Amino acid sequence: MLRYAVVGSGAVGCFYGIRLAHAGADVQFLVRHGAQDVRAHGLELTSPEGDLHLDDVSVAPDWTGLEPCDVLIVAVKATANSDVLSHLADHGDRLLGPGSGILLVQNGIGVEPAYAAVAPGREVCAGLAFLCAQRTGPRSVAHLDFGALTIAAHAPDEAHVGITPLMRAIASDLTAARTPTTLDEDLVRARWRKLLWNVAFNPLSVILDATTDQLMADPDAVTLIRTVMGEVLTAAAAEGRTFPGDLVEDLLASTARMAPYATSMKLDANAGRPMEVEVMLAEPLRRAARAGVSMPSVVVLHRQLAFLDARIGREAPAAPV
Repeated sequence: MLRYAVVGSGAVGCFYGIRLAHAGADVQFLVRHGAQDVRAHGLELTSPEGDLHLDDVSVAPDWTGLEPCDVLIVAVKATANSDVLSHLADHGDRLLGPGSGILLVQNGIGVEPAYAAVAPGREVCAGLAFLCAQRTGPRSVAHLDFGALTIAAHAPDEAHVGITPLMRAIASDLTAARTPTTLDEDLVRARWRKLLWNVAFNPLSVILDATTDQLMADPDAVTLIRTVMGEVLTAAAAEGRTFPGDLVEDLLASTARMAPYATSMKLDANAGRPMEVEVMLAEPLRRAARAGVSMPSVVVLHRQLAFLDARIGREAPAAPV
């Protein structure tokens, strides 16, 4: 199995990291606060698929404590990218040798080029998580539903890279960790597919102060969700990325079946943290404009979220990672 280092040991990073470590992979966790506590007591994942507890956890309190790895899993929010990129510029050559890479488990679109620029010669992959999980304590994560990860590799010209050996190796380890994994030849298509859900549910969960089950129970909210998803499909098609005609209904059906869930953006807003407005709304809108298509409903959501995010930003600056 590959050697992993997890930067961003929140719900997403810990979910995949704990599963990989429990399956036998060498996994390090960057834990900026409470490293000694995690080292002494381990990490715990509760899940309807079976609880896991790691007694012996490899923990680094800062970037200098991380050891060389094959895959650096970056699972921070996009709002923390500038801090991670700064540390990666200082430590990337030490941590990532030939044949190694970065798995960027993050929402939005257009986030890979900055990582490719700061880590030249290393493969940068997107990890699109369809996961319901929440951090429940300094050493514990609750897995509520789903957990599949789609992996795709970045190319400077946004071409279809295909399936790389590193992607296959990561997928093999995740399969051993009982985590469904899909390999996609086209990173941009994979990101638009994830945006189809995120652009609708994340902003509306904040603006309407609702969980996924509450949104799905309201016919007017579902109508609005369909409208937003339709605009995302149009923007993706303008970039040459099309999807099956039943994808919207499939996503709505799976959302209706999932455990009641507060989206990541709602959790950030509730906690007074900056939201991923830039990569989840602003960048898709810019790409749509360049392609000559409009997203009027998404424009409205973006303006509302930008107002709320600015208010949060004035009150609570983002913490370093």
